[in-house]
Amino acid sequence: MIGRPWRIRAASIDTVGQSATTDRARQRTVDVGPVKVSDITVVPDLVVDCDEVGTGYYVHLPVVGRMEARHRGAKLIANRELAAIYQAGGGSFSGQWAAGSRVLCVRLDGTAVGTALARLPGDQSVAGTTFELAMDTSRGFGRTWVEQLLVLCRQPAGQDGLLAHPLVARPLAESLVNGFLLAAGNTRSAALAAAAEPTRPAIIQKAIGLMEEEPLTPLNVADLARGEPAGPPTRLPAPCRGAAHGLPAGCPAAPGRRRPARALAGRHRGLRGTPLGLRPPRPVRRHLRGAIRPATGPDAARRPLMRIAATGASFFG
Repeated sequence: MIGRPWRIRAASIDTVGQSATTDRARQRTVDVGPVKVSDITVVPDLVVDCDEVGTGYYVHLPVVGRMEARHRGAKLIANRELAAIYQAGGGSFSGQWAAGSRVLCVRLDGTAVGTALARLPGDQSVAGTTFELAMDTSRGFGRTWVEQLLVLCRQPAGQDGLLAHPLVARPLAESLVNGFLLAAGNTRSAALAAAAEPTRPAIIQKAIGLMEEEPLTPLNVADLARGEPAGPPTRLPAPCRGAAHGLPAGCPAAPGRRRPARALAGRHRGLRGTPLGLRPPRPVRRHLRGAIRPATGPDAARRPLMRIAATGASFFG
C-alpha cells in the first residue's frame, strides 16, 4: 500500500456497510434468500477491522487483484484461485485491499448453513463444525461454485426478475448453500461426500425390499407402489389351470408340459392325421361303408346300428 489507507472499524462484518466511508467503494448486491452476493470495487487502499465476523458465514474472492485476510489467528493471501472463508462466531477479522481491487463478498445466513449441516449423517453437532480458512477455487467444487456466483451477479436485481420469485429463489439459495458446504473444507467433509453419493428413490428401495422379503408372492405395479401385497395369492382351481395357460377349459395338463396332437388323437396304432381330421385305417373304413349299405330282412331297421356299434368297439378298443 502507498500512503495512508482508508480504515473502517466495525463491530462485525454485518455492520461494515453502516460506515460513512463506504462511498469510496463501488458495490452491486444481489440477494437470493439467505445468500447475499456483493460485487465490490475498492477505489482507494482499504483496511477493515472487525471485532466479530457476525451471524453469517463470509467468503471473499478477489476477481481483480488480491487481499490479505486475518481470521482465527491465521493469515491468508487470497487471489482468484484461493478464496478466504470467515466462520460465523469465529472471532475477529481483518482485511486489506489495494486500490482498484475487485472482490466478490458472499454472505450465507448462519441459520441456513446450520440447517444444511443438521441434515448430514453423523453425530457431530453443528456448533462443533469448523471450516478451513482457504477455499481452492481453481478446480473442482470450488471453481463450479464461483462460476455460479458470477452468473448470479449478472442477473437483474429488480422485482420483475426471476430471482424475486420464490419458486426460483428458494431452490437456488439452497443449491448455493449446499455448494458452499461441498466446496469449503470442513470437519464434516466425509459426511458431505457420503450424502453426495447417488441413491435410489425411496419408492424404489421399498419395492426392492418387498420383493426380497416375499420372493414367492405375485406382485403387480400397484403392490410395489403401495409397498405391500394386496392380499394372499389367488390359486386357480384344478379344472381352470389348463385354461389359464392357453389350454382348453378343464384340461388338467401341467402348464409346462403339453401332450402332442398325435397322442391326443387316440392310442390306436393305425390312426393318422390330426384331432380335427381323423382318417381311420382301411379295414375300419371298409366296415364303416358296409354299415351304411341298405339292408333287407326282418332286422333291416336295426342292422346298420349294430354294425356301427361293432365297428366302434374295434375302432376304439
